[in-house]
Amino acid sequence: MLDTLPCEILTMIADWLPPASLRALGRVSSGLYSVLVPQLYRAVTFRAASEWALNVLDVDSFLLHHGHSGTTSFLQHTRHLYIQAPIHLARFNRCAYYNIFRTAGLAQGPSTLGAADETRAHEQFLNDTADQLHVVLAQLKPDSLRTFQWRLGTCIPAGVLDEGGYLSRHQKRLTCLSLVTDGTCPHARHHLNGLSQLSSLTKLEWEGIQHPAEVESLRQCIRRNRKHLTDLSIGFVLSPNARSLRWDVLGLRWPGAGPCDEDESIPFPPLSILSLYKVSLSGDLRDYSSFRSLQALSLRDCPNVLRFLRSLSGSRSTLNLREFELCCDFLLHEPDDDYEFSSVVRFLFSFRGLQHLRLRLSNFPELGFRVEDAIRHHRPTLESLVYHQRQLAPIDNEGLFEDDRDVSPDWIPGLPAIVDLCRVTTLALCTSPSAARMCLQPAAAYSTLQVLHLRFSGAERIHRDIRHEVLALLRKRRSGCPPTDHVDEVAEIPVYSGGESDHVEMDTPSAPSETEDFVAFAEWAFGPSGLPALQVLAFGDFSHNDRYPGQQFLVRRKGQPGQCSGKGSDPSVCNNPNGFPFCPASMDDPSIWDRVSLDGARLLTACPGGGLIESPYEL
Repeated sequence: MLDTLPCEILTMIADWLPPASLRALGRVSSGLYSVLVPQLYRAVTFRAASEWALNVLDVDSFLLHHGHSGTTSFLQHTRHLYIQAPIHLARFNRCAYYNIFRTAGLAQGPSTLGAADETRAHEQFLNDTADQLHVVLAQLKPDSLRTFQWRLGTCIPAGVLDEGGYLSRHQKRLTCLSLVTDGTCPHARHHLNGLSQLSSLTKLEWEGIQHPAEVESLRQCIRRNRKHLTDLSIGFVLSPNARSLRWDVLGLRWPGAGPCDEDESIPFPPLSILSLYKVSLSGDLRDYSSFRSLQALSLRDCPNVLRFLRSLSGSRSTLNLREFELCCDFLLHEPDDDYEFSSVVRFLFSFRGLQHLRLRLSNFPELGFRVEDAIRHHRPTLESLVYHQRQLAPIDNEGLFEDDRDVSPDWIPGLPAIVDLCRVTTLALCTSPSAARMCLQPAAAYSTLQVLHLRFSGAERIHRDIRHEVLALLRKRRSGCPPTDHVDEVAEIPVYSGGESDHVEMDTPSAPSETEDFVAFAEWAFGPSGLPALQVLAFGDFSHNDRYPGQQFLVRRKGQPGQCSGKGSDPSVCNNPNGFPFCPASMDDPSIWDRVSLDGARLLTACPGGGLIESPYEL
């Protein structure tokens, strides 16, 4: 029947389908497939399966199965090209991990290799990557690409972003450029001079910047695209010579900074989205008119951020922010910033209309710091909230050593008075499942929550496999074993007791108690007396999607038979009509968000612990 529809109608239908549904529709018949080819190959992703072999992309396998249709390459239809790799353990000097394979064939042993051998190995790594990448680029239609993403977390090979490289010569209409490079690599900063030749960018993302040459390339790119750039995301990496990279190294003239040489500075772009990571900010600005256009602001681990927020909150310019994200450790700020600890609250009180608020606050003093009042200030408009709090605490019985630990704030029990649970659709809190149930249960019948995330820091439970523990418990419960038949015991570790603090104690419990607590909460939340609108429940640390795969677990509401057959599902748990009202899910399955009105995946990955690329000097 679909074969009889005009091609124009089929194309319109395809534009609304998610990728998985589109691929399924293309398998119905060869006629449908031929019509849907432009949509099927509109976005193409090439991946390196392992971060220990980043030069091994799946280009050959793609071309083998999808290479050509007659004399035309399917890549002629590609408008969005993504080059990706996992970034888990190798977070700095990533190019060198490939060198293990390349140096193995050299005459000298790896222990005696010198700088020349390492340079040669790095060059070969880039050549291997370039050979595969240029095969793909050669098949793209000129000036058709709209998005180019480089997420290998390595240096970019020659011929792509060089001056006169492929993108600047053959893809002049590129509007979105997203880069994750490795500024910690000794050979970084090369092959980037072509950034300034891209003149149509509206969105620019770059994380992993460290070298002055990289900063200069970024500066020139912003200068070239300033008039139409609306979305800018910058992430710096610390170096031993520059502990912080200031915003002014980009040569941007902040609002109200006074007259200066136009050749040396660029007026601040009229951005609507600004995201900064480890960028040292200014706290003495006098005019904030350029910030009026901002609708979303993200400041993660930025030095001097408290002074910046204090100055921004004192501005007469009215902010129109709809989204705000802040990750900040108070202990990392200058000693004379003590009076700034309330800057976050003052800033949130300085405007209204916030719809999405995401906070990860560490080691803030409690006196006068009532962030719950600031959250309540935006109650009429707030649709999503992420809140994660950490505090320095003893990690040994004698109290000689301290480390940051998750804490559950004292205002969690009063959550219904702080946020409107009849309006909020996504919520992420650093608290235990039992504490979450206590605060959500009174208003459960009227709740509009679609996504709920119970957060904890994955590094604190790195010795655990949360997914295995929960699945093991679900299988035992399904097979009729009593709940007391636990999975393997895990010894308790020292936890933050709170001392004189009013924080609710955030224990790191043994495996059985925590998994049972979560399963009991999930049964209630998806059950008849739970949260009627809830579609997805997340537990753990989803920083950068899958950095902590063993410290995260995701479930979805069980619907019609076969609905829970996607990635991450467990047949032994799902295929039981009289079993649990939920089933395991996976972030790789986009269908879990079908009944969610907001970007649920973005909520789970908000306020991550650390950056994608990290300096060895801060680990």
